[in-house]
Amino acid sequence: MRFYTNLFILSTSLLFLASCNQCDPLPGAEPLLQPGQVVLLGEVHGTKEGPEFAGQIACNALKKNLMVTIALELPQADQDQLDKYLDSNGSIEAKRKFLGLNFWSRDYQDGRASASIFQLIESVRILRENNKRIDVVFLDVESAGNRDRIMAERLLEDVKSYPNNFFISLTGNLHNIISTGSGRMGSYMVDALGKERVVSLKQNYIGGSAWVCLAGGSCGPVNLKGKGGNQFGIFLNDENGNYDGTLEMDSIHVSYPARELIKI
Repeated sequence: MRFYTNLFILSTSLLFLASCNQCDPLPGAEPLLQPGQVVLLGEVHGTKEGPEFAGQIACNALKKNLMVTIALELPQADQDQLDKYLDSNGSIEAKRKFLGLNFWSRDYQDGRASASIFQLIESVRILRENNKRIDVVFLDVESAGNRDRIMAERLLEDVKSYPNNFFISLTGNLHNIISTGSGRMGSYMVDALGKERVVSLKQNYIGGSAWVCLAGGSCGPVNLKGKGGNQFGIFLNDENGNYDGTLEMDSIHVSYPARELIKI
């Protein structure tokens, strides 16, 4: 197995999170940057933009001296290995061990184990090395009969344990639906915490590409058409009762599986 260290250089768009000294304000984010706030950010899996915007929101929260937790739709079973990686020095061996976990290395890749997700995790590791108060929690149990309830319960554990943290949850757009009776993670979060503490945003874009699994079972880069408003930032509005607003961007770009960083 050969390990291509040059492929682990953070993309320019994620470098802001590694330092958090020069990240630009995200229009519309300022009112949300409060202790105890939970932002449920929906995304199309397998893009660069979802993790990047989660990172940008986290960066702006850190600049306000908030303690930050990023929650991801990844396996709870890998939390211990995640914690070890975040506490490591980020060596090639540490990266190889982390990306060797089944979720990252398996044949089935649905976009959640993307290079951009790993880069987000790596940025958090660097921030922690520099004594920033930020953490990552994994939410998912793929075999669960009700994944949305399980993810909500896991996130609520941390919200209750760290009530003054600022929380960003990055999941697929369906999971953060908040409408009553939807059975989605977002609705469980609102039921438990109330609407004043939970803000759910849907990712909107005008078009682009993503790593997508199609109905026939094949997964890979796919061109997508969007319904974005050709604007940028967070816009709070009633999205048919399913979300509190949108995170608007222009185009999205595919992020390939992180396992592509390891060549055999």
